[in-house]
Amino acid sequence: MGYYLDIHTVEAFLKVAELSSFTLAAESLCITQAGVTIKIQRLEKILGQPLFHRTPRNVYLSQEGKSFLPKARALLDAHFIAIRSINMANENKEINIGISDHVIDHQFMFILTQLRQRYSDILIKVIVDGSSSILQQFENKKIDIAIITQDGDKKGGEYLRQESYGWYGAINMMAEIKKLPLITLKESCRLRKLIIDLLLEHGKDWYDSFQGGGLNAILAATKMGLGIAPLPLGLLSPVDRLELIDVTERFNLPKIPSASVVVYDNCLDLCSRELLRELVSLIKQDEKQPLTA
Repeated sequence: MGYYLDIHTVEAFLKVAELSSFTLAAESLCITQAGVTIKIQRLEKILGQPLFHRTPRNVYLSQEGKSFLPKARALLDAHFIAIRSINMANENKEINIGISDHVIDHQFMFILTQLRQRYSDILIKVIVDGSSSILQQFENKKIDIAIITQDGDKKGGEYLRQESYGWYGAINMMAEIKKLPLITLKESCRLRKLIIDLLLEHGKDWYDSFQGGGLNAILAATKMGLGIAPLPLGLLSPVDRLELIDVTERFNLPKIPSASVVVYDNCLDLCSRELLRELVSLIKQDEKQPLTA
């Protein structure tokens, strides 16, 4: 009797190959690390070849694993296409995606457009808010997919990219200031809390010049010269970069640490997991592309 490839085993193989980690693959698939290990061992037994080289610190594909990779992707794609073609319930399916307002840059809009085009039979709803609010809605099961900057109290999630920050002011910003005119989002903003701690730690005198509103309001206030704003670099469009300058060195401001952007999901059915996989793939692919004017 021949062996048959289990689709969940193939999915586990692809996830380990993508993340180079059994632990991260387990977190992404919402199963135990032991469960992932068993699936990979079963797959290697069926194929009669080692698919990964394992060291105490690294996991990477063997030559046989590299050869099997495109075939595994094709198999999983065919599986999802078959499921979607017969699952008429997808016509009324709804998926809620929550995204941190520090993550939803202009490139991300293109990704969402691509996602909606590819999954036109699914009602995709997008909610943009602070990371703390998005995480709370996710934990209350109001959001299926949460994309946020990593919160110190919330571990896990699948890593997507690293977000860098800088201090920005208007081109015609005054050369000297006695107190730092700070522009930030509302009190609950994770970045605001981090910034205030940094300023206090480095003995910088500051005051709230402009607070609240969305990131568009923050950008407008900064361009008008109302103060200095800590901004995620990915948020700035080519036009923004012509109207704003990095003032970190001019005012001897502390470097803002970067933050990890991660995704959490409550996706249990095959259709939702397929959409999630496509979304993650688009984000990681976009991270490798340079910003275009």
